[in-house]
Amino acid sequence: MIKILIADDQKLLRESLSYILESESDFKVVETVENGVEALRVCETYCPDIVLMDIEMPTLNGVNATEKLKKICPEIKVIILTTFENPDNIMEAFLAGADGYIVKSIDYKELIMTIRCVLSGLTVIDHSVKQIMLQRFKGLSDYKMKYEDLLSDKEVEIIKWIASGKSNREIAHILSYSEGTIKNNVSKILEKLKLTDRVQVAIFAIENGVV
Repeated sequence: MIKILIADDQKLLRESLSYILESESDFKVVETVENGVEALRVCETYCPDIVLMDIEMPTLNGVNATEKLKKICPEIKVIILTTFENPDNIMEAFLAGADGYIVKSIDYKELIMTIRCVLSGLTVIDHSVKQIMLQRFKGLSDYKMKYEDLLSDKEVEIIKWIASGKSNREIAHILSYSEGTIKNNVSKILEKLKLTDRVQVAIFAIENGVV
């Protein structure tokens, strides 16, 4: 039996999804919740196989809930299911450890297939989301270069931690620097690589083999 948790602040959607998913003989919705805090509580209690996680929820949003969940229960798969196709949300979700990102307009048969694919180890991205990502980051290929020629060893180390989703405060603690020092180094990294934000730094790190 595949155990599923639904986390969304819209009651009607939670109930509709629950009805649809339990039409599958091997699907069991263990509980539905309205925010990220409740999602973490239920995961610790029921240890579901997969979580359908909305992004915009009160108390604790889907991205932060995913990041916390992956630290305590990394084996639980998380699919972001949302109406928001913000490029920043998309990358933040994957940096937090999401296993899939789909929109709520998805056909119910595709939703069921997505769940099965993610459980088999695949990462699933909705076609519309993929197009947004390609459009947002299409210019990054212009920055392909030998990063060793531009960056110091310390800056490369900071980039690795940025790509893993760590905040400036967390990186400062790990590397035994002040938060201000890390902030200054991040600014220098952005300037050297001609990038504008941490999400682009993470993409740069992946494309250039830093991580």
